[in-house]
Amino acid sequence: MALAILAGAALAADMDIPRPPPTTDIPVQKGPPNCSRWTDDCVNCARGSDGSPPLCSNAGFSCQPKPVRCLRP
Repeated sequence: MALAILAGAALAADMDIPRPPPTTDIPVQKGPPNCSRWTDDCVNCARGSDGSPPLCSNAGFSCQPKPVRCLRP
């Protein structure tokens, strides 16, 4: 019985597992390209007019992020 369980585990280890497809979501820290303020309802970010990197707030402890949306173009 134990030998059959070990043989099954060895076969499972040899299975090919497909990789997940690449994500098309915009990372909240990068933001939409033509947007000056955006949010995922957990983190708020703003891009300066001088080309500086975006500034983002910290996420709340138990926040569930949603898709990134633009607040001000």
